[in-house]
Amino acid sequence: MKKVFALLLALTLALSLAACGGKPNDAPPASGGDGAEDSGEQVRVACILSGPISDMSWNYTAHQGMLRIEQMGAEIAYQENVENSALPDCINTYATDGYDVIILSTNSYEESAMPITKDFPDTQFIIINGQTTEGNVTSYAVADEDQGFMQGAICALLSESGKAGFVGSVEITPILNGRAGFEQGVKYINGDYEVNATMVGSYTDVGAAKEMSKAMIGGGVDAIAPMCDAAALGVVEAAQEGGIYAVASGEGQETIAPDSVVCAVIKDTAVVYERAYQDYLDGKLDGTTGVLKLGAADGVVYMGDYYPAADGISDDVKSQIADTYNALASGEITITLD
Repeated sequence: MKKVFALLLALTLALSLAACGGKPNDAPPASGGDGAEDSGEQVRVACILSGPISDMSWNYTAHQGMLRIEQMGAEIAYQENVENSALPDCINTYATDGYDVIILSTNSYEESAMPITKDFPDTQFIIINGQTTEGNVTSYAVADEDQGFMQGAICALLSESGKAGFVGSVEITPILNGRAGFEQGVKYINGDYEVNATMVGSYTDVGAAKEMSKAMIGGGVDAIAPMCDAAALGVVEAAQEGGIYAVASGEGQETIAPDSVVCAVIKDTAVVYERAYQDYLDGKLDGTTGVLKLGAADGVVYMGDYYPAADGISDDVKSQIADTYNALASGEITITLD
């Protein structure tokens, strides 16, 4: 009977992992430092994502980060579109199955996750954009304000009406920081310009984002930028239909609005994932490091290439954009957050 029970337990865990999206990958064992598995066994890393990896934004670059971790020798698994209500079960599945590291892709998971992390003291938890670093939990923050600042500065340089629009997802600290950066970027270029900012209340509601953007355009906004993951597609669609400029928040959004999206200010969280995993391998995640924030100075936020929609932009404006980014990355520009 004990053997039968053990077999049923193993089968239950396997089915639970499949439901949570865990798919082991073939990869060589990790080299491992003080914080990795010194036995030579392959380190197993799972990631829980709030949206789809096809969003051309936050979750896409998170997936790219997981692929980098795989290239570093880990076995990876991930689950997309996990609601907060499903988070405890997903964490429990991965941790019980023996994953060494579990990465939570957003700080919106933080409150729900913290009580569960204490149940698995041998599992290393990493929260992207979190505020907690203690015990077996370490947080890495992304300087969303750097991305917002550059989007705001570019929108201001492109605007003729003196009105720039920002569309965020939900009112969490990273997006609020992005909005603050956007407002300061606009004012950095022209202190008299008007900023119109709104929140969709969702990461994925493309329709709502589009309607809000259309309302902005109707009110005179002639340059707009999203920071709302998959919902960003609605923002650039509205820009395309309204005949105004848009500054994307990720690569690929220009395919939705080829006549409007002039460039993307990319927030490459893959760099953060790679850094966090290397810190784990090096034994640096001991709960005492504090929250590490990475931004333009670290190559996490950077300017993408210009798209065909930017053909009408003067070299002088492009030069101002480049100078602004360089000033931000060098620390010459300081963004104030509440």
